Amino acid sequence: MKAELEQIGIAATKRSFHFFKKETAAFAPFWHYHPEVELTFILRGEGTRFVGNSITPFSNYDLVLVGKNIPHNWVSLKHNHLEKQKAMVFQFDPAIFTSFRECEAFHALFELAKRGIQFNNPTEAMVTGITRFENLNHIQQLGALMELIQLLVLHKEKTLLTTEIYTYHHNQKHKIEKFAKVNNHILDHIDQKLTVAQMADLTHMVPQSFCRWFKQNSGHSFITFLNKTRIENACHLLMHRVIPIQEVAFSSGFESLSHFNRTFKKYKHQSPREFVRDHLR
Repeated sequence: MKAELEQIGIAATKRSFHFFKKETAAFAPFWHYHPEVELTFILRGEGTRFVGNSITPFSNYDLVLVGKNIPHNWVSLKHNHLEKQKAMVFQFDPAIFTSFRECEAFHALFELAKRGIQFNNPTEAMVTGITRFENLNHIQQLGALMELIQLLVLHKEKTLLTTEIYTYHHNQKHKIEKFAKVNNHILDHIDQKLTVAQMADLTHMVPQSFCRWFKQNSGHSFITFLNKTRIENACHLLMHRVIPIQEVAFSSGFESLSHFNRTFKKYKHQSPREFVRDHLR
């Protein structure tokens, strides 16, 4: 899959914002960016969320605000889903609120969204405002969007996703296309052996240049990015599939149980067995 600047096309719709629902068997890899701010609510789904250099899990009621031109990607687990994955997405230019003095507090939120914001434990009012949105007329929707953003401003439980030093050169289209190719290859082959040499060959680079380029574009070394992605995949398998830990390790691309256990503890600060125990509790 080739990722590039996503054309939202809001102007052509004669609307101030774009709202849509997405229902699918699985959220497929789609590493992309756009100049609009995006609010994504996962009503039903689970997998790994990539926002800038953040690699974290997502599940039901995941609510995230992504700033302008920050690449992002929600990817479902690689196993059969009993239910369709469902997301609700708002995309808009923050400039639509500049003429309203009552919305001045919004701008600080949009500035913060340059690092991506996860809203932990969304309130009932936030969830209701999102799930009922499609049933409103256009005028009501505009008012409801402003009310929703105000709730986001007031919400106390916020987590910033990308690191402070993360930067993204969105004007260099060829870089995001090349990174998307690598990212999607990793996600599609997460259970297989992946090496720097393979990735360098995939991108027509020598290994040393590939490693330097990858870190500049992802914020992580290739090995760190690969291991973090594999561990998130393993976490979901541990939570949702009753299979031996060794099988989880191999299904996530680790060649030995000892390597899996060491890497898991490095990123999750507990062993896989402790993780399962705490999840069941």
